[in-house]
Amino acid sequence: MSFTEAKRSAIRKYMLNKVRCDDADFIKKTAENFEISETSVRRYIKDCLDKGIVAEDAERKNGLLLTTVSEQWNIVNAGMLEEDELYWTHISPFLGGLSGNVQDIWYYAFTEIMNNAIDHSGGDQIRFGIQKDALYTEISITDNGVGIFRNIQDYFRKKSGISLNSEQAAMELYKGRMTTDPARHSGEGIFFVSKMLSEFAVWSDNTVYSYRCDDRDRFVQSHLISYYTKMEGIGTMAVMKLENDSKRTSREVFDTFAPLEEGFVKTLIPMKEMCPLGDPVARSQARRILRRLDEFREIIFDFRDIDYMGQGFADEVFRVFQNQHPDIMLNVINANETVLGMIRHVKRG
Repeated sequence: MSFTEAKRSAIRKYMLNKVRCDDADFIKKTAENFEISETSVRRYIKDCLDKGIVAEDAERKNGLLLTTVSEQWNIVNAGMLEEDELYWTHISPFLGGLSGNVQDIWYYAFTEIMNNAIDHSGGDQIRFGIQKDALYTEISITDNGVGIFRNIQDYFRKKSGISLNSEQAAMELYKGRMTTDPARHSGEGIFFVSKMLSEFAVWSDNTVYSYRCDDRDRFVQSHLISYYTKMEGIGTMAVMKLENDSKRTSREVFDTFAPLEEGFVKTLIPMKEMCPLGDPVARSQARRILRRLDEFREIIFDFRDIDYMGQGFADEVFRVFQNQHPDIMLNVINANETVLGMIRHVKRG
């Protein structure tokens, strides 16, 4: 049976994703998912072995490992660095075979996060690295500075007298427009980088900010391990991952949240990440989430994986805040009927 190139590509990508996750039943699952024989799957394996895309590894459950190229660099006197020069010298040579839109995303993501490490960390050492296999590229940037969440805590304490813990400091990053140096930075970098990538996480002070991470602890720990023995101390580590064949563009992300003629006017609030200890229930939770959101003209609340919302939380957001800011558009996505029913309830109050 002859398959189209699109189907062959889909089969190989599915199979390699299973191999990457060390799924011992990847042959059976691939065959069942695409309604092909296990013999056909084994032909794909042989082809990938012959091309050096995968290699045999007896220590893994499935016996295979995606072939990975990787490199790390360590630089001291970090304040003298220029992030674009680091990209073109060290990162760009690894990305030559990727599409233009993917290279554009990596240029933006790397230079934004590296600039944060140079300008804000207060450290004198930066270590960064790249890992690339047939499916994904991952880049991590680590400094030995004070830590991003501690910087945010200090900023709020000095500016507003507000005391935040590290988890609440991380929450501010989800909103966007968060910078501890407004004279030099707009606070857009981490927000837009996270929306462009497949997975993004920032680790500091045993606290994690993450976006699109199905297993953020595994994602972060796999990179942390490689740095612990090579740096005296870790202030902040950012980990970025993107599909090599991603169709996303940096332009479409900017157009969604910051049209050129309007600026950064829309934000996305991922409720699951904003309420890591449980469903949104209390007014105090709502007030923390709503802090600074009056700076936007449109707020999208993403209720994916949220089962229930308390009356106090809903009332604070969808009645009190909305009445105080009638010109701000509040939109809700991925909400179940229980959540939607609570929103209707408080709006009738």
